[in-house]
Amino acid sequence: MIRHRVVLPFVFAAVVVAFALYRPAPCTALYVGTAIYLLFTPAGLLADWRLDRRFPLALPVYFLALLAAGAVVLAVPQIGREYIEMSKTQAKFFETASRCPLGAFLTPFQALVLAPLVEEVLFRGILFEEVKRRWGLAAAYATSSLVFALLHRPGLGAAPIFIVALSLAYAYHKYGLPASIMLHFLQNAAALYINFY
Repeated sequence: MIRHRVVLPFVFAAVVVAFALYRPAPCTALYVGTAIYLLFTPAGLLADWRLDRRFPLALPVYFLALLAAGAVVLAVPQIGREYIEMSKTQAKFFETASRCPLGAFLTPFQALVLAPLVEEVLFRGILFEEVKRRWGLAAAYATSSLVFALLHRPGLGAAPIFIVALSLAYAYHKYGLPASIMLHFLQNAAALYINFY
């Protein structure tokens, strides 16, 4: 294993944030975003790919996290507004990006394959493990989930994402990396379905 693999999630986050601050056009965002994900796919070689056969037991925890995240969105008006704003922005991006050349393929490929794979490898398979080794299990859950949530939505809008990210960390910790990747895939598939249908 690379001794300093813990830097990879932070390098990924920095690249994504820097690119987002540039505010690229949707097609550019789709193409460069896909390239960024592809650039980080080899990080999967640095992760443990175990899968416990009891991984379906992660589903109830994930659904409870979705309910808790929904309750937070409904209970705290500012978080609800940020979440709705984020959902509208995401829907607009998916719609516009899917009309780019190759967009009908790259949009779902990025959302359903690359994002779950790369983000789970980096935030659970690497960051979670490194933080757990250095500072313990609670710190691993909190750190990996917080970095993941803030990358997806800075500010209060990160709260519901943090809750769902905790369930992804649980799936990873208890059942392995493929379990958290599958749940992340389900999350993104639901988002794509809601935004397109």
